[in-house]
Amino acid sequence: MNRRISDSDLVHTGPDTIGGQYMRRFWHPVYRSQDLPAGQAKPVRIMSTDFTLYRGETGTAHAVDFRCSHRKAQLSIGFIEGDCIRCFYHGWKFDAQGHTVERPGDVEHERPATRIRGYPTEEYLGLIFVYFGEGEPPPLPRFKEMEEPGILDAIVDELPCNFFFSLENDAVHFAFAHRDLLPERNLSGIPKVWAEESDWGVTMFDQWPNSNRIGIAQKGMPNVGYIVPTAILLAKGARHAFHVSWRVPVDDTKHVTFRANLLTVTGEEARQVLESRSPSYYDRSNLGKLGDAILAGEIRLSDIKDRTHIEHIQDYIAQVSQGDISMRQNEQLSPADICVVTFRRVWKRELQALADGHELKQWRLTEKVVPPLSTI
Repeated sequence: MNRRISDSDLVHTGPDTIGGQYMRRFWHPVYRSQDLPAGQAKPVRIMSTDFTLYRGETGTAHAVDFRCSHRKAQLSIGFIEGDCIRCFYHGWKFDAQGHTVERPGDVEHERPATRIRGYPTEEYLGLIFVYFGEGEPPPLPRFKEMEEPGILDAIVDELPCNFFFSLENDAVHFAFAHRDLLPERNLSGIPKVWAEESDWGVTMFDQWPNSNRIGIAQKGMPNVGYIVPTAILLAKGARHAFHVSWRVPVDDTKHVTFRANLLTVTGEEARQVLESRSPSYYDRSNLGKLGDAILAGEIRLSDIKDRTHIEHIQDYIAQVSQGDISMRQNEQLSPADICVVTFRRVWKRELQALADGHELKQWRLTEKVVPPLSTI
């Protein structure tokens, strides 16, 4: 048996870490589709490694290594030609699989075999997903409920804290971090919470003292959150709001949260919803600055008059304020942290199995996790 896996292994995702090796067995969103026009390339950093993301002239998104194999120039400053990318420095050209297509100036028979690595890429729910693991990728997970007609928003937020700080957000924090929002949601007190392992990860439950309903949040392994609307459990055919999110590490000190939100309204109702949104609904560029100003003591939450994104700002300061990942060594968890403890236990079990060379659990989003609407 290898060394014993601990909580500290969960927060490190570099290529040489056990957590990073596990994370690379899954698909991850890396960019919003609408932000990558055809014929453009972008540098992206995921799990402490740099990559080149580009959209070919055909409209297909591709991901390859960060640097040219020739003189190691950054490929994202190069030229897009068809579905290939040509290095800005000396013109070496690579296809989407990383094969060298052209090496200007070289004599044909003197060319040694050379290539960079290409990574499988798919687009779904307005996001670009990449598989960074070895071998054939697993199927990209699909969310049937998210494919219903309606208003789909893809949202991207970067937070300067470890991805696990966001992954471990639970219902108890709402009673305090979002306490000013409780009245409008007809909630009061502190919720009772519990959790259990599922076919997909961990199911987290909450019930507030003044409510008979049970809230359900699904945590999919390794870094996916899926909010199952209570309406699904209560009334077939009601308006539903679906929410799925991914917490993707940039490195061990910051991460990006990718969200896909679907409101299942169409026609005139959809038009009214879109018209009711304020201009600030789509502008999230200032949220991190506001959060940082609050943490620095320069402003207070109550100073923010536009409350369109107040819940996000509250989450931002709660998660970022937890500080460096080394501070987790001094945590004092309580019974109210049962959801956090359950999620960490599942994560550590899987990392231990990987370290020991044992079989890993195959996670599936089954009907036990999310019952189909037709059965409600």
